[in-house]
Amino acid sequence: MQKLSAYLFFYFIILFIAGSCPATASDFHGETIYLIMVDRFYDGNPDNNPKGNIFSPDKSDWRLYHGGDVQGVIKKLPYIKELGCTAIWLTPVFDNTEELYYYGDIKMAAYHGYWGRDFYSPNKYFTTEEEYRELVNKAHSMGIKIIFDFVMNHTSPVRQGIDGAIFKDGKFIADYSNDPYMWFHHLGTIDFKNPDPSEWQDKNLYDLADLNTENPEVRNYIIGAALKWLSFGIDAFRLDTVRHVPIEINAEFVTKVKAANPDVFIFGEWSNGGADVDGAVEYTQKTSVSLIDFSFTHNLRNTLCGGESFEKMKYVLGFDSRVPDPNLMVTCIDNHDMPRFISCAIESGKSIEEAKKLTNLAVYIMMTSRGIPCIYYGTERYLHHGEKTAWGYGNDPYNRQDMFGWDEENVLSRNIALLAGLRKKVSALSKGRQVVISADQNTLVYERRCKDSTALIAVNKGEKITISMEKITLPDGEYNSISGRHKKIIGPSIMVSRGKTKVELDSYEAGIWIY
Repeated sequence: MQKLSAYLFFYFIILFIAGSCPATASDFHGETIYLIMVDRFYDGNPDNNPKGNIFSPDKSDWRLYHGGDVQGVIKKLPYIKELGCTAIWLTPVFDNTEELYYYGDIKMAAYHGYWGRDFYSPNKYFTTEEEYRELVNKAHSMGIKIIFDFVMNHTSPVRQGIDGAIFKDGKFIADYSNDPYMWFHHLGTIDFKNPDPSEWQDKNLYDLADLNTENPEVRNYIIGAALKWLSFGIDAFRLDTVRHVPIEINAEFVTKVKAANPDVFIFGEWSNGGADVDGAVEYTQKTSVSLIDFSFTHNLRNTLCGGESFEKMKYVLGFDSRVPDPNLMVTCIDNHDMPRFISCAIESGKSIEEAKKLTNLAVYIMMTSRGIPCIYYGTERYLHHGEKTAWGYGNDPYNRQDMFGWDEENVLSRNIALLAGLRKKVSALSKGRQVVISADQNTLVYERRCKDSTALIAVNKGEKITISMEKITLPDGEYNSISGRHKKIIGPSIMVSRGKTKVELDSYEAGIWIY
């Protein structure tokens, strides 16, 4: 990765000379997030690996622990730094059930981190408190922020193992069948066809024991746990399954966490939410929690993998005024809960090479669109496993591969680093308004506009084409190199005159130009 380091150094010098509106230390607008499933990233400390039937030493069983840990993330911080990512979102690192669970013939362990048992204690297979503090401190010394993934909706599966039991600092509080103080709801499983909020908030998500957050003791427990992890110096919380917790309780969580640290950034997973979804809009307006923009994700995947028109993306952006700050929504092309983007492309009939090119386009669109881009670990390496599951081609658990390729680089990884650097330095890409110039079946043209900078982006997913662009605000001039004020970032050179230009783009090609 030495070539990439030299390249980025040269590029950052150019950006510094050009000048822009830098983000403050607590501002997340310019960040690029790297989402890591802890167990699948890197085994930095084999001594803390599980023993017995929840561990797969040869990593052949996809539903058991594989050995990744926080020490592994610490050892790979230089890799993440060179990739250009400036914030790390780790899947939950607090204590989880250690039982093996059975769903028919399928056995599963809590390797993913979302079956919490003791929210105040670390998962011993991932980290100790000392190691987690080391991660935060070392990441901060490298200019990288840490995001804590927090679950306040549920614990673990009921009727098996520990029956959803919850503990505090190792002391038993309750389980689903032994619950005299009503720490859990006991109303059965969610019927997802019923849109009533109480259906989604008061029942078990699948078979996960649903916490009774209306109980003040439960809320105190949850908020106390969050404040403990906040004390380690983390920079943000990602809140899991916020749609399943009443809005007023989400708001109380935010108020008390912000009282402890006003600068902490908070974003939440409102299921399939976006600025075009009424419930998600109400949630973000009343809590100030930023949304993960699943509407952006699904429409981008439908456009690039499903053969739909780029009008889909124009539609999504048309709802931006409904949220407090669209530039603080977190965007992704995939994550740990859906098939990887490249799997989506392959399933649609694309060859491996075509799927890689579509992945590149998806990443370029995400990183130049409004919102905070989130790269799922391994996207830069085109991680893919194509097993068919009940949840779709390449879905859980086959979207959770073991990471590899630490010393490799390719066009995508270089351009992720390039664009992440630009997002830090060019305000148009981090805070600018997004304006669609044109959108049709195969091409998309848009600008990001800010008072001190402008970016023009053109994308082609069809056959080779010449795109004529009008009514653009990119200043006149020739955009033919990385130097000067008129910058060609990716794609062909262009000449802009009187708000007009044209460009020839090959199939699966993008152009990015910045003033």
